[in-house]
Amino acid sequence: MANVNQDTVGIGRAARPALALAGAIVVALFAGAQPGSFFMARAGGQEFRKFNQFVQTSNSPSMKLLREGRDLLDGEEWAKAAAKFNEFIETYPKDKDVDVALYWLAYALKQQGRFREASDRLTRLLAEFPRSNWAEEATAMLTELAPQTGNRRLIDESLSRDDEEIRIVALQSLFEANPERAMAYVADALKPGSTASRSFKEAALSLLGSHGERQAVPVLLDIARNQPDPELRQHAARMLADAGGESVVEDLIKLYDAERDPEVKASILRTFEDSAGPLARAKLLAVARSQSESAELRQTAVRVIAEREDAGALEDLMSIYAADTNREVREQIINALADVEDPRGFARLVELARGGAGDPELRQHAVRRLGDRKGEAAVDELFKIYEAEPDPEVRRAALHALGNHESPRARARLVEIARARTGDRELRQTAVRLLADNDHGEPGTAELLIGLYDSEPDAEVKSDILRALADTKTKAALRKLLDVARREPNVELRKDAVNLLGESDDPEATKFLEELLKP
Repeated sequence: MANVNQDTVGIGRAARPALALAGAIVVALFAGAQPGSFFMARAGGQEFRKFNQFVQTSNSPSMKLLREGRDLLDGEEWAKAAAKFNEFIETYPKDKDVDVALYWLAYALKQQGRFREASDRLTRLLAEFPRSNWAEEATAMLTELAPQTGNRRLIDESLSRDDEEIRIVALQSLFEANPERAMAYVADALKPGSTASRSFKEAALSLLGSHGERQAVPVLLDIARNQPDPELRQHAARMLADAGGESVVEDLIKLYDAERDPEVKASILRTFEDSAGPLARAKLLAVARSQSESAELRQTAVRVIAEREDAGALEDLMSIYAADTNREVREQIINALADVEDPRGFARLVELARGGAGDPELRQHAVRRLGDRKGEAAVDELFKIYEAEPDPEVRRAALHALGNHESPRARARLVEIARARTGDRELRQTAVRLLADNDHGEPGTAELLIGLYDSEPDAEVKSDILRALADTKTKAALRKLLDVARREPNVELRKDAVNLLGESDDPEATKFLEELLKP
């Protein structure tokens, strides 16, 4: 068999894990191991890293039990770990993380050779938590345990998957040994009525695109035209564009016109991004301008026009904006202007933000997108808009844009607006919230908010400052909330502080709340 280099194959997302697994199984089989021993060897590593990250997300008493179980697993104290996870399930039967405890209880039981009990816990996990983040791992462990528990159905399914994965590796090797025969095999496997599985078809398509080169174009074109499965047609169109380049643009346009599935049509439009020729440009413009196309497809065409390296793209976008009345399409054009690096795009965005957008909501959108542009020029424009604009909603949009910008000058302006005694109260409250929500890792945000709180006379603004403080999740903020809850003369503000302490996982907050409840 020829050497298999899976990293060089443009395998589809669904088929990629199958190929990786197949290669490992083939190596294990050639070494004399059985597939079951391969699964036993791989279990626990990646899953344990995932678990290790998960138990750092909270300091609650329930999470403390899971961390203790994690430590016992790390020390290979399987029986004690099983007891700890069982304690979690019995103590917190309604906790949102019971699925996590069930999975690692099953793992600890498996390590002790208690296969039937482990299988029972995994079955419960999948039945009670079908959308669990651990469902995939639970299914894999159930399959691993099938030979020990005598689950014939899972054994048969596992062997069937192994057979298919080995077939995928064999097809890749055939492409390396005899591409013509491999292409004929793929064409047959992808004909309407083929009984091949979806994962095999996706892998076959990717291999065809990676190995067939120009010879693959007729086969890919036939699949893109005639394959009943829209996802496979979509995949084939992408492979066709990669294999044929400019020579297949006309074929892709015909495919687009004949296609009825909107997702496949959008995928074909995206293939034109790498085409520098006039045919692709003309088709994109036609779709973007067409009133008979859906808004979603027109937006896709706009995105592709903006992403193409075409000197006339900005003029094309502005001409579409001027002639169009569809808000979603015009909003997408604003997004495109904000994302392009061309300084002319920035100039057009500023023009729309200053009032050239027409629709007030589109203007606000243009103002917000200015906040996504790097550089001080965007900050300067936002300052001008905020100062000159009478519409409070546009001014609020400018504040949000300043909050999103990483410039220290933008942050300083938010602080200035939050402190202003004569400014619009709602705009000041917006500035306060943005200081906490978009601190960009700046040190001292909590201290800044504490200073604002202490000097602020308006109770409504003070309430917003408390919420912003809580959002920083710092010790300084916690201490201030405790102080307000104990000493603030305004009863409503004390209530706000107590409510916010109830949202904290900090033991100091819990202790304070328990003290309040004492008679």
